[in-house]
Amino acid sequence: TSIGTGSGTSIGTGSGTSIGTGSRDDDAVASSFQVTFKQASDPRSALTEADMAAHKVIVKSLIQEWGKDLVIIGEEDDHVGDISNSDSSSRSNSGEGDDKPPNKTKTFEPLKRDMFDNDADDLDTIFPNDIDPSHVRVFVDALDGTREFVEGRLSNCQVLIGISVHGKAVAGAIGIPFPDGDLTCDSTVVYGMVNVGTGVIGTPLRRGPYPLAHHIDGIRYPRPHYAMGDSSAVVLEACRKGVVKRFGGSVVLYGGAGNKILGTALGEVACCIAHKIGGPWDLCAPEAILKAMGGKMTDLFGNDIEIYRDDYVDSRCNEWGYLATAPGGLGVGGSSSREEDGGDVFHEAMVACLLALPEVQEYKKSVDGV
Repeated sequence: TSIGTGSGTSIGTGSGTSIGTGSRDDDAVASSFQVTFKQASDPRSALTEADMAAHKVIVKSLIQEWGKDLVIIGEEDDHVGDISNSDSSSRSNSGEGDDKPPNKTKTFEPLKRDMFDNDADDLDTIFPNDIDPSHVRVFVDALDGTREFVEGRLSNCQVLIGISVHGKAVAGAIGIPFPDGDLTCDSTVVYGMVNVGTGVIGTPLRRGPYPLAHHIDGIRYPRPHYAMGDSSAVVLEACRKGVVKRFGGSVVLYGGAGNKILGTALGEVACCIAHKIGGPWDLCAPEAILKAMGGKMTDLFGNDIEIYRDDYVDSRCNEWGYLATAPGGLGVGGSSSREEDGGDVFHEAMVACLLALPEVQEYKKSVDGV
């Protein structure tokens, strides 16, 4: 079961390189890994052995397939070091730190390159000319939702591999290692390309367009739903109150950027909002899949997402956040045509609602350095 677009790497199923233990208890899975914190006071900065092991596997498999010239940018680059020149062949089960020589048999099965073969005409239209590899970036978040993983909320965890061309998110794969929140079934991979389409590999997707089971109570959680995290930041508190006052409905808790955005793409929620991100690896894959499904995504202030550009330099770029809206706007679960169902109108109305909030205005001034 793959965590990328067809790689032979497994998460949580007991085969290949696994971050599971074989136990079906959520806490047992999470507690079997050593945890450190990039920022001691921030539980969202949790870093586990699972993050680093999965990162190495993904990057090595991509290098094996596409060569070392492929530009790969990952969340854990600073923590696992440069692995582009490391031996990508398999080693003994006793680990890479022992004295046994490496097994020269390749670890990874060839990646699948035929996922959009039936859409060749569309691809020729979108990319009429050959793409200069120097304009391609691959963004890897080996474990999006590490905090949720550590806390045993496994259904929120995902593996994100996004591709940008000329600074725009164009394609991605979202690996869902624990579709049912445990190890009872194999993983799911949702993949997609903007203006082409999406698909699923592995365990069939059992989400959307209806709310998640624990949000189905219409009295406790009146619809429409807006997915946000549990941050107590002033700006996000204002967003929670502002959107409910303007559009009705209720705010529901989602962990992980990829999980929020995928839930929006699937129509579980009308939109998701965050005032901060970890980096471009959080957004590239889910943005591409959201757009492939007909949704829309901007930063918190309504601007295009620009952090994928190779020349983008902004020390506070992670504070621009994001706003993602479902294909049908407030009519979630309907047609994927935004023009037909008012998706663009809803997104613009949501941006206007947020920008009218004094707390968002102050936050924007802060981020802009005003």
